[in-house]
Amino acid sequence: MDDGVFWSVRALAEDYLDGILRTPRPGTAPSRTSQALQNVAASVQGEVEGALKPHLDSLDVGSVGAARGIFSHVLAKEFEDGVVNWGRVVTVFVLGGILTKKLQGSGVPLTRETREEISSFIAEFTTHHAGEWIRQNGGWENGFLNKFEQKTVWSVLADLSTKILGVLSHLKQFY
Repeated sequence: MDDGVFWSVRALAEDYLDGILRTPRPGTAPSRTSQALQNVAASVQGEVEGALKPHLDSLDVGSVGAARGIFSHVLAKEFEDGVVNWGRVVTVFVLGGILTKKLQGSGVPLTRETREEISSFIAEFTTHHAGEWIRQNGGWENGFLNKFEQKTVWSVLADLSTKILGVLSHLKQFY
């Protein structure tokens, strides 16, 4: 695993989780890439949470370990065909965000350390399953930003939401 890629993805995950939890983060403002990812993934996450609400309400996520297990299982099924695209990469962040909010709703304290642990398993998965693809497809700045920053988010969201709902159907075995 490329440590530089891991740490950059982990920083994106930390920014994303802080954004969906509305946790103020001292220091510098998020990068353009982070802001674009937050806009796209948070919009998709809101749609997915609405569509899957009854199922997500019955999903029991009482620990970071349980969240990591669900996360790994669901995404391993999604990536088992070896296909990687930006929609699937966004799905990794969306699922991490959904599980983080479930942890919060279950009363698990989301300390800085807990959020770093979650960000790390998001980064590990992304780096392992999509890191090389991301590099070959322009990286975050030239690939992701070119696809998502210049277009209106709404033109991309409908397609992404449909795909992500299909991915998250793997959650059904946990409720």
